[in-house]
Amino acid sequence: MVRVAHRYLSGRLEGCYAENHAELADRILDYTGCHPYYTQQLAANVWQIGVLQPATTDPLQKAIDHIVMTHGLDYERLWMNFNRTNKWILQRLASKKPLQSGEYRTSTIYSALKRLQKDGYVIYSGHYELEDPFFKEWILENNN
Repeated sequence: MVRVAHRYLSGRLEGCYAENHAELADRILDYTGCHPYYTQQLAANVWQIGVLQPATTDPLQKAIDHIVMTHGLDYERLWMNFNRTNKWILQRLASKKPLQSGEYRTSTIYSALKRLQKDGYVIYSGHYELEDPFFKEWILENNN
């Protein structure tokens, strides 16, 4: 599946980024964790930058910044509705800090993680992480 996605992205980006289309495809897939929706969103923004602003030095970072800025008010609204424990957990996950720090009991952390997972903000694939990489970026930029 990853190879197919890489081949598809690389082929589409080749027209805009002849020199580094394969590397860009790798970086897009790494950033999004191969999640189809986030991959499509990021790839479309990278492609658009390549068409409209071909001299951009880091089109991936520019695309990430654009997506985070575009969704900033939505992320702010989400953030304001989280309780203190959930905000703390999301900040720890975004910055890859351990959750076991003595600030909260293990049972509190576990139940909050399960609630965040049920609501679609957190996923578990061997470890807990934020599902939306752009929300993660927003948290890192706005809440540390």
